[in-house]
Amino acid sequence: MSGFTGDPLWQQPAQSYNIAAMAEAAVQQDAAALIDRVAGIAGGRDRLHIAPLDTLHLSLYGVAPVRSRFDKDAYWADVQSIVLQVLRDWAARQAVSTLRFRSLKATSAAVIAVAEPHDGIWALRAALAAALPPPPGGAPKYDLIHMTLARYAQPQALPSDFAARIAALPVALEYPLRQVILMKETQYPSLGFETLETQALRAPEMIA
Repeated sequence: MSGFTGDPLWQQPAQSYNIAAMAEAAVQQDAAALIDRVAGIAGGRDRLHIAPLDTLHLSLYGVAPVRSRFDKDAYWADVQSIVLQVLRDWAARQAVSTLRFRSLKATSAAVIAVAEPHDGIWALRAALAAALPPPPGGAPKYDLIHMTLARYAQPQALPSDFAARIAALPVALEYPLRQVILMKETQYPSLGFETLETQALRAPEMIA
């Protein structure tokens, strides 16, 4: 067994409510170079599911996560005002900043770029977890900040040393965090979504 799995949700209709930060054009190009190197280690792009570059994003918080099964619209109707208030309060205090990605990791389901810790994102996650009633199945748990670069289309065809070679790739990717969006996802992984709210972060001199 390789330890890697395909993703049955790939390109399928989906329903979730997420707070995310979309990658800017410069980040997309830097990520594209990393994806090319990942594909080379995988043995070809056909062994991976690679989303369009303009869908690359950071998942900051899953209000109603895609893999949970419950009435997400009903839950959203109950928590919408809370989510919006927490998000707006956080954005009013959070200065524009830069996340720094310094490593890649091959998880069981995807290759991800892992960011250094960011106090602002952890603060947002903590505020939402404290304010919201947990959805059926429990609240999401986070141990890192990441951007997914590719998922596995042919997991059994990946080389046996795939994870080690991915971890050894040098990474120096800067990710400006200027605004965040609240999205309703309709096709996984964020191949289709509706933007419900956009919040621009504050310039440092505007923070009281």
